[in-house]
Amino acid sequence: MIELVHLQKVYPSAAGEVRALEDIDLKIEDGTVFGIIGLSGAGKSTLVRCINLLEKPTSGQVLLDGEDLTAVKKKRLLELRRSIGMIFQSFNLFEQRTVEANVRFPLELVHTKRAEAKERALELLELVGLKEKAGAYPSQLSGGQKQRVAIARALALSPKYLLCDEATSALDPQTTESILALLKDINKQLGVTIIVITHEMKVVESICTDVAVIDKSRIVESGKVADVFAFPKSEIAKELIIPGLIRSVKSTGGKKLRLVFHGEEADTPVISGLALRLGISVNILYADTKIIDGGTYGHMVITLPEEEEKAELVKRHLTEQCVTFKEEL
Repeated sequence: MIELVHLQKVYPSAAGEVRALEDIDLKIEDGTVFGIIGLSGAGKSTLVRCINLLEKPTSGQVLLDGEDLTAVKKKRLLELRRSIGMIFQSFNLFEQRTVEANVRFPLELVHTKRAEAKERALELLELVGLKEKAGAYPSQLSGGQKQRVAIARALALSPKYLLCDEATSALDPQTTESILALLKDINKQLGVTIIVITHEMKVVESICTDVAVIDKSRIVESGKVADVFAFPKSEIAKELIIPGLIRSVKSTGGKKLRLVFHGEEADTPVISGLALRLGISVNILYADTKIIDGGTYGHMVITLPEEEEKAELVKRHLTEQCVTFKEEL
């Protein structure tokens, strides 16, 4: 398990201190795909770089299976870092080395025998679907292929954890989907805990089991992805999950009601049942359904009837159907 305790990162500047991270407390359980999401400048990239001490925290602890990375000696830190792989948005491949040599590079650093290192590199290239490209150079690859090579290289030392810093931001949607599917397979097949840094909710929805939302250098909420998606508490989480659509929907009718569907509720014909049972029609302003971790989750915004009595009947019907709802301004 990775545990961050009262983590802070402060940068000095001519204008004064810049607090990139403020009192971060976070637990990342083994075997999860943990998303850390926030807008640009929120502190998420600094956070992930503090996990493996590419950035040294100003204060606080980074506990890796109970051992504090900020307190160990350099030799022990290098040993512990082997259990943490990392991939970046820009791939960071060596252009002068072949694909196989790029993947082999971390093994060379720990003095693995060449034949053994080559065998391991080819094994990983097969895992990411690029064994036939072993002799190619990065300049001959597409962006998605480069990221697959970077993933293979990050797995060379059999890490327990894999940090992904905006790993799909430079890729087109179709390639992003294939890379996310690969990461999900790696999590399942190898049991590697994956920490995904992103500003895109669709990335979190696609592969993450858990998520933490960071805003202005602080963690503002965290939990299972399905729970955060269905019931976002912080304003930034609402903005990321429902991208302002509910607030931008204009209606001249009654109050707006946001309905949340999860699990079996998503398959219940609630709105048609409302019309058939009560004879009350409502206007659907917005609807969105997603599959998260194998379950169906969705939001819907409707306009309540202006007559208070009918509006209360609608709410009562929704309550009876076990549909969670909230009035929106």
